[in-house]
Order: sequence, then structure tokens, then C-alpha cells
Amino acid sequence: MLAVGATVTVEVTSPQVFGVFCRNASNEMLVVIPETSWITSFNSCLQFAEVGDLVTVKILNIDTATGKIAASIRALHPDPWETGKIVVGASYDARVVRLVESADRCNNKSAYLIELLPGAYAMLPAGDYKVSRGQIVKVRILAADWRHYSVVVGWMYPSGEERSE
Repeated sequence: MLAVGATVTVEVTSPQVFGVFCRNASNEMLVVIPETSWITSFNSCLQFAEVGDLVTVKILNIDTATGKIAASIRALHPDPWETGKIVVGASYDARVVRLVESADRCNNKSAYLIELLPGAYAMLPAGDYKVSRGQIVKVRILAADWRHYSVVVGWMYPSGEERSE
């Protein structure tokens, strides 16, 4: 039996523009787009998740009258904006989640969805780079908008040169 505050692993059953429908055993739940990441990196959860993905969520609310369950990915992790972890110019070891063929925050060009920090996902322009899911890549925050909780990240090159496309 699920309870508010519980942490569970769920399977994505239907990504939508506004959120991600998931299932844990016989329990269906929704993670709305603001609860997917501490960074606003995409305008559609179709860029964030695919059917069959496994994610860990925290149960936020259970409406006993309707059976609707609200969950969050970002609630599992401290807010990196409040804790000072989002630093322009800083370098990060980020985990590649997936290639997005047309990323709205990257001028509809291909980009990699990366987990910059736990619970904080960003789009990294793919450029000419080919990397794999799960691979750790070195990136730098080139710009940050604290009002809109968004960042621009770029690749770090062996020479120290950076670029954002």
C-alpha cells in the first residue's frame, strides 16, 4: 500500500507533454512536468521519458476519493538553486539520460538530456558528439536564469574550449 512520502520505483507507461504517467504494481500515478526536474530544460515530457523507463519517485498526494496519485522526481533531492549548487562557469560530471532528436530548448536541434545534478536535468546540444546512455560527460554551466530556473550548458573540450550550439 502506497503512502504519502513513500519513495518507489515506477515504470513510465505514457509520457505526455504535461507530465509522465507511471505505474508501480497496480498503482498508476502522474508526475507533472514541474515535478520532473529542478531545472526547466524541456517544454514537453515527451523529451524527458520514454515508455518502459524506470524512475524513482516520491509520493506527494493520494486522493482517496478518485484514486489519483501525484508523484515527484525532484522532491527526492535538495533544491540545487537554494543550496548554491548551480554555479555559472562551474564544471560538472553529468550523466547522459538520452538523445533527444528535436529539443525545443536547443532550437529544435538534437541534444542530450543530462542529469546535471541529482534531480536536475538539462539539455546539452549534441553538436558532433556521440555519447551513450549512462555515460558521464564533462559540461560547464554557461548561463543561468534563477528567475526561470533554467541553465545553458556546454561541452568541455580537452583543450578547455567550450561551446553551446
